[in-house]
Amino acid sequence: MKLVSAIIRAADLDTARRALGAFRAPGLTVTGLLAASDWNRHLEVYRATVLVADLVPRLRVDVLTRDEDAADLALVLARIGGGRRRPGDGGGDDTVRVWISRVESVVRVRTGERGEAAL
Repeated sequence: MKLVSAIIRAADLDTARRALGAFRAPGLTVTGLLAASDWNRHLEVYRATVLVADLVPRLRVDVLTRDEDAADLALVLARIGGGRRRPGDGGGDDTVRVWISRVESVVRVRTGERGEAAL
């Protein structure tokens, strides 16, 4: 089994959910996070104090899937938000990051199922 993870913008969550539904992904987990990047670093003034703002809100989407579906699923997630900007255009770092991790075992606690049956 594989865990396909992606960092996306919050505005792209609905698109990601629809794309994963069309792919018939077994389910997904969404986690809010703050991402740091040199591309997004800028100064903000708050009550006469200059602050460096380099953390931007993003979402992490995780999908647990079978080995043979992992590459296709990663490609689906990589296309989310990809047409908005090009690298190096000065518009910030809105690229989607996707990675695949190997999962040794899975147990569905409610039913006790193990392995691919737990998906």
